[in-house]
Amino acid sequence: MRRLHLEQGETAYSPGDVGTEVFLVRSGQVEIVTDYPETGPGVDARHGPGHVFGEVETIDGRPRAATARAAKATDLMVFGREELMEILYKHPEKSLLLGKSSFERLKELYSTESLDSDLARLREEMELSIRQAVVAHESRVVKSHNGMAAIGVPIVMMIALAVGSYWFFHRG
Repeated sequence: MRRLHLEQGETAYSPGDVGTEVFLVRSGQVEIVTDYPETGPGVDARHGPGHVFGEVETIDGRPRAATARAAKATDLMVFGREELMEILYKHPEKSLLLGKSSFERLKELYSTESLDSDLARLREEMELSIRQAVVAHESRVVKSHNGMAAIGVPIVMMIALAVGSYWFFHRG
């Protein structure tokens, strides 16, 4: 476990970073931000004191899908995956570090023994998949709009030239 201090605008992680750590907000506020191609950055979640974030990618070991950015000066506790497993299963008495609600949520996500844990992981997966689908859709829309501009601009120029030519030759 280590402490991490972030000033406003600094990031705990960015898209593509390997998810090996879970973060606990001790003070301040962290925003989870996805960069949407058409509309720009969008805040998907805000986490204040006592909230845990970054757990889903840590469970799956996949790259981060969003940016975790400090909305104001923030102090975090950072737990590696192995350290977190030790707290959850070998030394639950240390769970006071996480807080009761965070401890229960993490235990639910990491457990392989219940339908509730499967549903919790599925819910997290669905939210991530939906966010990725929106980003992919907006990316296609932006490319489509750029393609439409490539077609539309010459057409507008041709119309302007035709109107200008007609006016020039028929102004009498």
